[in-house]
Amino acid sequence: MELTRPQLDLLERLQSALDGQAAQEFTYETEYLGYLPYGQYHWLAAAGQHLPGEILEFSDLEALEKAGYLLRVSEWRNPEDDTHSRITFVLRSDDADVRKSV
Repeated sequence: MELTRPQLDLLERLQSALDGQAAQEFTYETEYLGYLPYGQYHWLAAAGQHLPGEILEFSDLEALEKAGYLLRVSEWRNPEDDTHSRITFVLRSDDADVRKSV
């Protein structure tokens, strides 16, 4: 599967953010504030810190997962608010040499 430039950039950002971390784990989180004009927020976090970056499309994470660079290890959805969720991914270390090809 061929990845797009934004997907490769996201992979490189994740690799940089997790470089040196014992756990190559991060979360994709979503939450809706529940009133206008604020919409659905989504962000990446690792080691308790939000990862900086531009607007994120969940489909980019799914493409990286399908290509074998990420492994989805858990999913949680708030039973009282289906717009609040957390998905945990692990960056697959056997693909660490991808950074060199990006």
